[in-house]
Amino acid sequence: LEIYTSGATNIFKYPELTDSGKATDIINTFENKEELEKIVSTSLSENNANKNEMQVYIGKEMSSPAMQDCSVVTATYDLGDGMRGTIGIVGPKRMNYEKAMGTMKSLMNQLDEIYKKK
Repeated sequence: LEIYTSGATNIFKYPELTDSGKATDIINTFENKEELEKIVSTSLSENNANKNEMQVYIGKEMSSPAMQDCSVVTATYDLGDGMRGTIGIVGPKRMNYEKAMGTMKSLMNQLDEIYKKK
């Protein structure tokens, strides 16, 4: 399982997540690959079980205590040869879910097309 992250400091744009303790915990979670693997693995297993390509986790639905003031929208896409990838957006619980899910759906479809053409 390979994990890549970017944009973690964007979390500071949201007032409810800028408390120094919360922000530190969230950034530490992004840097802790084992914790991220747990989040991604949960998303992949739930997507497989539900035959669902997108998942939304809000607050306490997150397995990580540090992420319980956040929401995460994940999308899973097919890489071919039985492999799958997962992308996600992390934001405050008040995020615009419709916009986040629309963005994820579009990106997921684009990635599916790219990898199906290879």
